[in-house]
Amino acid sequence: MANIFLSENLDKDYVAFEKAIFKTNKIKYKLESKVKPHLKKYHRLTYIVALFETKLEEKWKEDNRFLFLNEILSDLLSNSSLCFIGFYHPSQIIVRRLIENFYHHIFYFEHIVEYTLLNLGNNDYIPIVDLKRYLEAHPTIKKTEDLNIKNFNDDLFSHYQELCRTVHTKGTNFMGLAKNLEEIKPDFDLSEHLEKINKSVGYIIYLLFKFHRDLIFTQTERDIIAKAFVKNIRGQLFA
Repeated sequence: MANIFLSENLDKDYVAFEKAIFKTNKIKYKLESKVKPHLKKYHRLTYIVALFETKLEEKWKEDNRFLFLNEILSDLLSNSSLCFIGFYHPSQIIVRRLIENFYHHIFYFEHIVEYTLLNLGNNDYIPIVDLKRYLEAHPTIKKTEDLNIKNFNDDLFSHYQELCRTVHTKGTNFMGLAKNLEEIKPDFDLSEHLEKINKSVGYIIYLLFKFHRDLIFTQTERDIIAKAFVKNIRGQLFA
């Protein structure tokens, strides 16, 4: 399984990824030159999430250790098609959900009892802001003394709050207001939308790497992860 995460396979996987998105004739946005770099970055980030999920599933048998990352991966794959079809508001809802799934992964990773109760429908809802704070207070995170963690976590949660305005229709700017089928696909800047998503998924990957300090990555895998970040962040990621 780990062999799929080789540098030569990343480009091959992107080709298949792009082909899958555009196999439908319902695409609203073409893959223009300004959009393609953002889609390639999106693919790399998705590939890295799959890498983390695979590592955790190989190491642990309990669902609470990896299942939420599986859900994030599913969200990212679904969202890639939604974006190009033109479903802006559904895309925002999916992105909000994947951020929630990240915070749930961090919490339930070490809380098997609460996870079991969650599956039984017997546990109370934990506010996402509490899960955000849980991440920052976690001993593994605190001992890193990495200032990026708080900054990235704050920015990730800020994006989550922004997405909540769409989910809860907080004002006309966040409403769909469609009156027919064509209007459910409003015009929006796809490159800007992907860039914002990529930034948050990048934060998630950075935080995952810091949280799962005991996972072992090959040098090739570390290179794939490193190239998802600008150079001045790479050194801090591996510190």
